[in-house]
Amino acid sequence: MLYRLALILLLALVAPGAMVAAEGDHDWARIGAEARERGQPVALLVTGPDCGYCERLHREFLDNPAASGTLAAGAITREISRDTGGKITDFDGERIRTRLFLARYDIFATPTLLLLSPEGEPLAPALVGFNGAQAYGELVASRLAHASQNLASGDRPSQALFASGQER
Repeated sequence: MLYRLALILLLALVAPGAMVAAEGDHDWARIGAEARERGQPVALLVTGPDCGYCERLHREFLDNPAASGTLAAGAITREISRDTGGKITDFDGERIRTRLFLARYDIFATPTLLLLSPEGEPLAPALVGFNGAQAYGELVASRLAHASQNLASGDRPSQALFASGQER
């Protein structure tokens, strides 16, 4: 655990907007403000304890700057475990229970990558699961382009549109 935290902190120093913030960084109002300032979406990675695919995602994609560079350069990216307890600061600055925060995004499996506006609204369909760095990288690039376009245009596609598998 200490090694992984040191590696994450090192990557944060090397790459601006690096993949994952230190454990416990769940002030989404501050993260949203940073995203708004940079004109970028927020990439929210939801993981779980004892999630083999989450571990592979870290090892094969996130911990590899060559693979995850598009995401690190194009979004303010943070990770939260679906089992994080207590309260966090929501995008609107209010304190909210973590489980209620995550429930609004209908997370059904981990890992799940959400691309959100600085206000916490979905900008592209969620990316669920992990099947290897190359395929994941291609999906991330596509979803990130979609999210960035919606952020720039002000479009906020509905959750129903995402559930049907259609994209705008």
